[in-house]
Amino acid sequence: KIQNTSGSVAWSNDNKTVFYTLKDTETLRPYKILKHELGTTSADKTIYEEKDDTYYIYVYKTKSKKYIIIESYSTLSNEYRFSDADNPDSEFILFQPRERKLEYDIDHFEDKFYIRTNLNAINFRLMETPINNTGKENWKEVIPHRDDALIENFEIFKKYLVIDERINGLTQLRIINVKDNTEHYVDFEEQAYTAWISTNPEFNTEVLRFGYSSMTTPNSTFDYNMYTKDKKLMKQQEVVGDFKPEDYTSERLFAPADDGTQIPVSLVYRKGIVKSGDNPLLLYGYGSYGYTTEPLFSSVILSLLDRGFIYAIAHVRGEQIMGRKWYEDGKLLK
Repeated sequence: KIQNTSGSVAWSNDNKTVFYTLKDTETLRPYKILKHELGTTSADKTIYEEKDDTYYIYVYKTKSKKYIIIESYSTLSNEYRFSDADNPDSEFILFQPRERKLEYDIDHFEDKFYIRTNLNAINFRLMETPINNTGKENWKEVIPHRDDALIENFEIFKKYLVIDERINGLTQLRIINVKDNTEHYVDFEEQAYTAWISTNPEFNTEVLRFGYSSMTTPNSTFDYNMYTKDKKLMKQQEVVGDFKPEDYTSERLFAPADDGTQIPVSLVYRKGIVKSGDNPLLLYGYGSYGYTTEPLFSSVILSLLDRGFIYAIAHVRGEQIMGRKWYEDGKLLK
């Protein structure tokens, strides 16, 4: 029995050694990584201790199954260490020392690591580096920074690289064939929606699993063939009652703020509503910490919609929906 753990674990490839996190009993902050070998009764060995109480730690194995990764993270910076998953006694190597306001995350592919980072890139960019030279001075650009696209996540497959981008406030899944560098975007067909890369443990596959939701579409899981571009619905959130998506309409518009900035607004209402200006409206907005209020499906508001309300989300600054600068422009003295 392992007690007082956050639940973050990673198995080495010998199938008998497990790395896990231990929590501080007072603050509940995960602060230690320990190693346990099945069948042993001696005290587990502390592999790493995070002494800065503004950092939390996490342990996982790369998708390639090649490395065990320890991540230390805070609000403004990250730091990683990695070791050979085939050798549970190998030392953990520091990837890139923490620096204030330097954010990065990593995954492994063949003889290199991929890095998503804000290094000289407020909206992040994708880099790569050799596995034996991981400091930032060795990082080489793969996907450049763009002022109009925030890179939020990425997923590596044997033949494909998937980039989760936010362009003009909407999530886009960009599929890149790593062999011939051709690329395309998944077509989502709606005005206001959100999508995300789901769990994809298989490395050698042409199928991407992603999540999708809109203000009229319940949370859904799709399998997408990155070669044929065929999309298959695997599961969808059940909505009790007589809900039918086709009974509702969602749209996206922009409204000027006091300084003239165009603020995206997501709307949903029941079909048949005439937008005369006389309808009851529930307007929601939240802008802080870079947290984006996504235009997700919510069964909670159906009762309002069925009684003639329009529901709206104003994606104000302080969110990150229009890129990192959208967050920066909504904090502190701004």
